[in-house]
Amino acid sequence: MPPLSIMLKTVSSDCNLDCSYCYYRSLSKLVKKNHRISEPVLEVLVAQYMKYVADSHSASFNWQGGEPLLAGLDFFRNAISLETKYARAPIAISNSIQTNATLIDDEWAEFFSSYNFLVGVSLDGPERIHNSERKDHAGKGSFERVMRGIDMLRSHNVDFNVLCVVGQHNVRHAGELTNFYQSQHLTYLQFMPAMGFQSIEPHIRASYLITAEEYGQFLLELFDKWYGHGLPGFSVRMFDNLLQSALGLENDLCTFSGNCDSGLIVEHNGDLYPCDFYIHPDYKLGNIMTKNLKITMESDKLKEFRRNKTRMPGDCAVCEWLKLCHGECPRNRESAVDDSGGRSYFCNSYRYLFESAFDRINTLARKLQNYRRFLDWQNNPKAATLQEPSPDENCPCDSGLLYAECCGNSRQRDCYLFRLPKGEFVQQ
Repeated sequence: MPPLSIMLKTVSSDCNLDCSYCYYRSLSKLVKKNHRISEPVLEVLVAQYMKYVADSHSASFNWQGGEPLLAGLDFFRNAISLETKYARAPIAISNSIQTNATLIDDEWAEFFSSYNFLVGVSLDGPERIHNSERKDHAGKGSFERVMRGIDMLRSHNVDFNVLCVVGQHNVRHAGELTNFYQSQHLTYLQFMPAMGFQSIEPHIRASYLITAEEYGQFLLELFDKWYGHGLPGFSVRMFDNLLQSALGLENDLCTFSGNCDSGLIVEHNGDLYPCDFYIHPDYKLGNIMTKNLKITMESDKLKEFRRNKTRMPGDCAVCEWLKLCHGECPRNRESAVDDSGGRSYFCNSYRYLFESAFDRINTLARKLQNYRRFLDWQNNPKAATLQEPSPDENCPCDSGLLYAECCGNSRQRDCYLFRLPKGEFVQQ
């Protein structure tokens, strides 16, 4: 990851849908109407950001909303032009965008393909479930339009994943959700709990639309479906992150990371915030038009915010699962209204998951480590003394299966673990 990734609130909270659980609904009270990042703001931001990340040779632009596609295709063409203009070679530039997909047509999909955008699509499950909460302003469900957008992405070979918000409409249907996604060949999935608060209300006690017990049951059922017989056939970001931790890799999900350092939020008017859960005047770091990005990143205010992660109650410090959750997100902590810290609202959810899943996660981690060593041998057998096993011998990956049933079986490549690039780990 680069030392700084930025999330751009491209059109602020503007959206062509009116989802019941959206936590950006009240954001427009803070900003003027006709939301869109202006060209002067965008150019100053891109110029300063490219200078800031030049030494890392890596830049990451994350376009979000509301619905960012409302900014129009010409806006994004200009953004790509500015990225190229201010790039300090050599540098790898990545762009990702989170969208409801209802506006994606052939032209949009061709653009995403041309510039290697990673697209996140919001899809809460099959039509009955999705349409119950994700409606447009006329009250019409959006499922058919979303699936049409997905078809467009596929026709242009665009990389995309699915984001599912977990609320009362689907928290009891983990099995149905995974069956649906698998039936649609949607294999890279993210899940997040529905929130009962607005992004501009960081001083209001966090509330949620599902209970910790419901979410825990959902996660465990989801994990059981994901793990299957020990060869997951699809990716769930949370479980991938747990696997990262078991492999000793840096966790790329800020919720389970050891610090609040996931990036910087840029509102459409250039205002800067440390997190999209804290878009409030008390947490504003400045404005890109009047405050240099480097000064912002070195400010005491940002450093103080990042210390939020370490403010945990004593029982967290001695918890056996701290190494996995790191106290979770500060916004989810029960006493988020003060500075003392507190247990996450979802503490019991994750404890329930960890207690059941930890041994299986470690088994997968060991299998993946051994498989990668085995893959190195396969790619260069002359450099190793190991001989290829016979079909009825135990597989060298330590799965406990015979070679013919495991790494020696091409059908096992249906497991997404086998599709991970050697020496790397999937990031969504």
